[in-house]
Amino acid sequence: MNSFRVVRSQPEMADDLARIQKLCFPTVGEAEIITAAQYRSHIATFPEGQLAVIDKQGTVVAGSTSCRCNLDLANYHHTYMEASGDNWLKNHVPDGPWLYGVDIGVHPDYRGQGLSKLLYDARKMLVYALGLRGILVGGMLKGYGPYRATMSPGEYAAQVASGTYFDPTLSVQLRRGFHIHGMLPHYIDDPTIDGAAALLVFHNDRLTHADS
Repeated sequence: MNSFRVVRSQPEMADDLARIQKLCFPTVGEAEIITAAQYRSHIATFPEGQLAVIDKQGTVVAGSTSCRCNLDLANYHHTYMEASGDNWLKNHVPDGPWLYGVDIGVHPDYRGQGLSKLLYDARKMLVYALGLRGILVGGMLKGYGPYRATMSPGEYAAQVASGTYFDPTLSVQLRRGFHIHGMLPHYIDDPTIDGAAALLVFHNDRLTHADS
């Protein structure tokens, strides 16, 4: 059985990360798919926030991208491209109180082995180490497509949160300690789900009230 570990992404991993990104998001518009050049830029901009999972041979099999931000939860509506700084992390705030999870992806051949959990746990450890308020994620509603004619994205998300439906993205994030803060209409260029996403929040429970 393979053993896996999380490491900081390195510039030489950028091509592999870009290939994984395309495999994970085949229905997302080309302009919103992270390229190798953009991955290298992320590593230069905020190295601590760029993570990869490698197997015992050193093969990159999963990765995630994050930046720091100061998003106001009372005025939270945004798109993926706004959150990611047009995929270049141009809006990274070095002293921002939140970690924003821009992207996470596992190579299809390696799914079902707990790799996304490794990345979520690594993000949480980064939040704890930096003393941040928590993690924000625009969670795509990947399973919403078949229900578009019968319910709104918000209704679908509520059904997922109640356990009535399983969503391959949202259900996993809810199990990781996130909660739904609100809906993000037209978040991403993916016509199969009408661009729908939910803003998910993970709060750092290790902060004191004064810190948060």
